[in-house]
Amino acid sequence: MIPLESEVQIEAWKQAVEEVGSKVPSSRIVKNVVQRIIERIKVPNTYQIGEVCQILAKNNPELRGKEG
Repeated sequence: MIPLESEVQIEAWKQAVEEVGSKVPSSRIVKNVVQRIIERIKVPNTYQIGEVCQILAKNNPELRGKEG
C-alpha cells in the first residue's frame, strides 16, 4: 500500500475488507486491490520515441531490470 497516498490506502483497505466479507484480508487480497487502484490511476507515458530519458525502477515492479 506504500505507493498509494494515505487517503487512498484507507480506501484500499476498506475495499479489501469488503471483498472478504468483513474479515481480515490476506496480503494477496490487499495486493490485488492495490494493484487495481494503481492501474486505475496510472499516469500515461508522455515520452516520445527517440526522446532521451533516464528510467528509475525504484518502487515500480513494471520497470524492474530496465534501469539505465
